[in-house]
Amino acid sequence: MSVNLRKIDLNLLVIFEALYSTGSTSRAAERLGMSQPAVSNALARLRDLIGDPLFVREARGLRPTGKSHEIIQPVREALAVIGRHFVTTDTIDLATYNRLFRIIMADPYEPILMPSIVRNIAAHAPGIEIECVPATAQYVDDIRDGSIDLACFAFPTDTSDIVAKALCPVDFVIVSRRDHPEIRKPLDLETLRRLPQISVGHELRGLTGIDKNLIASGTHRRVPYMAAKIWSIPPMVQRTDLIGFLPRLFVEEIADNFELDVHEVPFAMPEQYAFLLWHVNSESDPGHKWLREQMLQALGAKIDGQ
Repeated sequence: MSVNLRKIDLNLLVIFEALYSTGSTSRAAERLGMSQPAVSNALARLRDLIGDPLFVREARGLRPTGKSHEIIQPVREALAVIGRHFVTTDTIDLATYNRLFRIIMADPYEPILMPSIVRNIAAHAPGIEIECVPATAQYVDDIRDGSIDLACFAFPTDTSDIVAKALCPVDFVIVSRRDHPEIRKPLDLETLRRLPQISVGHELRGLTGIDKNLIASGTHRRVPYMAAKIWSIPPMVQRTDLIGFLPRLFVEEIADNFELDVHEVPFAMPEQYAFLLWHVNSESDPGHKWLREQMLQALGAKIDGQ
């Protein structure tokens, strides 16, 4: 079915994008500063024009149809092009700005970055919402199709349409329960080889480079338990004889909550970085730029010890 473009109001595409991003008529209305009936009426008009329901209502919200998945990327690309050419300012009025940001946040950095950003939103930008979602193997595609606005992740991508900015070095330490009976300080390589370890699951474990560096140092580790999340490692270590590798910044952030000893890694590890990743179309988006700057400032304050 061909669509007469003269009949499509640009506002309908803006509303369609908001519905796709939020999965909810009410949240799309909040984001756009519209009433819920107005958003529903706009969706009904767009359904008639395109000849497809576009969204199916389910218990958890609106599920996009195949047609929605098909047209979302060109719609977003078109809105981005229009936005770049018609926006006359690179600033936003935080007091009236309404937007839901969907981001991937690596577990170690959520308690480091997000509290100060949430406080800033509460004080100055009440219309901004942030939803952290789990990372998947398709996270680059999610950034590309606009399902994800920003990712804070362990490694960059080499595709030309994804911007990757180094966020901070990732410096690993080893944690054990307080006064572990089999560890003499400093922790040596032989003890590291001998003690059972905890890590995250295979998919995330491969991203850290720890196993590769252990093998390069002539060391293989025994990992009888793999946790679903990094947050599970500190309490597991505290209550068992397992030891584990964790990023130093994360350990410093949660140290007061657990009875742990922290040990330096007894072999050389190449420097690694965490990265911020976003689509090139969002580079000049003032709201997106604001969120990126907030993350960089929050991390800078932590590193400087403020």
